[in-house]
Amino acid sequence: MERIFDEASWRKYVSGYTFYDCAILSEHEFGFILVEERDSWDDDDDRAPMTRFVAIDIDEPIERRFRGAQTGAFSGTTIAASEQPRAYVAVDSASKVHSIEPERSGDERAIDRVLDMSIGNGMLGTVRKAVRAAGKIYALGIHRKIYRRIGVDQWIEFGAQGNGVPMPADLTSQPDFIYTLGFNDMSAFSKNDMYAVGGEGDAWRFDGEQWHQCSIPTAAKLTTVCCAGNGLVYITEQKGSVWEGRADRWQKVTGKQLPAGFYPVDSVWFNNRLYLGTQCGIFTLDKKRGKVVDLKEAEEDAPDPANSGRLDLSEDGRFLLTVGPYGACIHDGTTWCRLFSALDFS
Repeated sequence: MERIFDEASWRKYVSGYTFYDCAILSEHEFGFILVEERDSWDDDDDRAPMTRFVAIDIDEPIERRFRGAQTGAFSGTTIAASEQPRAYVAVDSASKVHSIEPERSGDERAIDRVLDMSIGNGMLGTVRKAVRAAGKIYALGIHRKIYRRIGVDQWIEFGAQGNGVPMPADLTSQPDFIYTLGFNDMSAFSKNDMYAVGGEGDAWRFDGEQWHQCSIPTAAKLTTVCCAGNGLVYITEQKGSVWEGRADRWQKVTGKQLPAGFYPVDSVWFNNRLYLGTQCGIFTLDKKRGKVVDLKEAEEDAPDPANSGRLDLSEDGRFLLTVGPYGACIHDGTTWCRLFSALDFS
């Protein structure tokens, strides 16, 4: 494969930064979040690290291949991609939005400037993750809030349509729900069959009209959910335990195994396998052994942690993209291929 970056484009878009998240539109189109890297910070410099947004179309000649922007105003940013409309949308924890579309790119109005994100006692909700589910882009947050993007500068909250996720009637302590209630991930079989998880055992299913709490017998922190091609749903706990089931029938298929730093942040079903993405590489479910294992135990050509970790699946399900702090790889259903790596420019 022809190199995606040359020396000049690598210096312009990547040097001094590490990759944090990724999104895929097609085999040749990708979006990335990068965060400024420093060996040490000046005690007098209390500014937040800079964030970069980079979209790549490798079918274009190198002078038109990249679209990017940089800001110091974003923090804890995640990215998702959708086909209709065709766009990458990045959302940070404070609900600020940046999008890259064929005809435009740039910052949009923050979600809290578009609709009311207040959650009581003068507090504003925060966003934990941007995801694509059933072809739409959502921002997930505390207080069991789910926001759907309907266009540039346009978002709608599930609850505004009368079908939001209910809160406990006996909730008395506002800070409690920041840690125990709210969503880290969402996945869907269809717009009428979606799952959202987070908090301490906080798992819910949407049937197209209302949300139903899933009776999973755990109070552990839930980090990812995946509606898999085998018709089952997989939910991960923070330390690596995996639950398998659907609706109100669940069983734990692995125990806690992963140390801090290896907690699942993405889960994807691809090639009849559950992939778990972390900030330190990719793991997979070995159901026969009842374990979560390093992907290299199942796939000899699996990428190393420097070039893998965060995951995104193309909307047609044909390509799996992963990015690590120093590079990215893609799986086409047959083999892994390295797209680029910092080693190419060392």
